[in-house]
Amino acid sequence: MSTIPTSIPTSPRLTREDVLDGRDVAELLHLPISTVLEYARRGLLPGRKLGRRWIFLQDEVEAAVRGRWATGPAARSAQKTVTR
Repeated sequence: MSTIPTSIPTSPRLTREDVLDGRDVAELLHLPISTVLEYARRGLLPGRKLGRRWIFLQDEVEAAVRGRWATGPAARSAQKTVTR
């Protein structure tokens, strides 16, 4: 007789606070909604298009912003100044 697993590992469920729309991201980043949607279309902000709406996961947006800030032009010029 085979054994059936009683618990199946699942990823944490998304809550309403985890999922943002374009307006939420615009508020978070202090940008116009049109800019947020353009950045999503270009792939500068991680988002997914569902029908006519864009949705964003808050942790992905925060990680993208932190990653871009850490590797952006200001960070690179600061690194050059420090290493001289």
